[in-house]
Amino acid sequence: MTNLNADTITADRLLKDYPAAESWPLTVSANRALRKIVPGYFAGKLVALTTLLILASFGVLATHGLLRVFLQICLGAVLAHATELIHQCLHRTATGRAARDQFFGTLIATPLGISFWRYLTDHFRHHKDVTRESFNYNYQRMDSASVLVRLGGFLRHVAMLDQFLETLKWIGAALSGRTEARLGRMGPLPNASIIRRIRNDYLAMAGLLFLAVTISIAFRTDLVIQLWLIPMIIGWAPIHALIELPEHWKCETSSTDPRLNTRSIRAGWIARWYVNNNCNHVGHHHDISIAMEQLPDYESRLIDQEPFKYFEESYTRFYLRFFRYLLLGKY
Repeated sequence: MTNLNADTITADRLLKDYPAAESWPLTVSANRALRKIVPGYFAGKLVALTTLLILASFGVLATHGLLRVFLQICLGAVLAHATELIHQCLHRTATGRAARDQFFGTLIATPLGISFWRYLTDHFRHHKDVTRESFNYNYQRMDSASVLVRLGGFLRHVAMLDQFLETLKWIGAALSGRTEARLGRMGPLPNASIIRRIRNDYLAMAGLLFLAVTISIAFRTDLVIQLWLIPMIIGWAPIHALIELPEHWKCETSSTDPRLNTRSIRAGWIARWYVNNNCNHVGHHHDISIAMEQLPDYESRLIDQEPFKYFEESYTRFYLRFFRYLLLGKY
């Protein structure tokens, strides 16, 4: 495995803020065609996302009862898809321009209670050590020998309760000027510019929450609850958690080799679009500079060289195995 390519990654302004970036165990493909970023692809994804958000929102407003609940789950599912687009912005493979990718990433992330800049900081640490996640999951409880603990851990995992509570704590830290102190408890501090941007992300969330409450009270409307709060809880949280679950679960996470610590899944074109090719996760961890659109082609080349140890033929097969483990303790 080769070192990080200085021309494509460490020289990039986005990653200069991270200590010892040149030592991260990542590889960069020598094939320039696979690293080519076509901004039009991401523009199309944004148009599709906006269209789905509008349609789902109108559907929620036009319905009642169980149909409204179903459409709120659908709206949350669209928000979960949006989270996968944030991930692409982190890697600067969306439009290929740092300023634009940061803008779109922040624009999508903030209403979801995600700090783009903290996500970026945590995510590149995750690429160095896959056991370090960017969200507050409950993998340890799901690895328990007790079926009750496993089931309880799974329910807490898909509810993303820890993530919601942590976001509120970060907002409180930003308002009280304790952002740097909280970051210091998590590992090496990023530079002052990144710390300031992280704090600004959470201050923006605080502003959105204040605006939402003010509008709700002033106009006596529950639109914020119906179009944001409920979809986030019953749609975004469980679906996002389930999308992320297969990536490293039960892989050899102590290894630095993506063929051993990461799982890929064969998926149809709808699933590939929905998870933004994150199903090709071995390829993504093998080379973070590959455009998400090129990951299927890149993985096929990697598999020709050497098969992946953790590869599933479909999401259905993976989740059947996962739920069997959850109930019986056998994977």
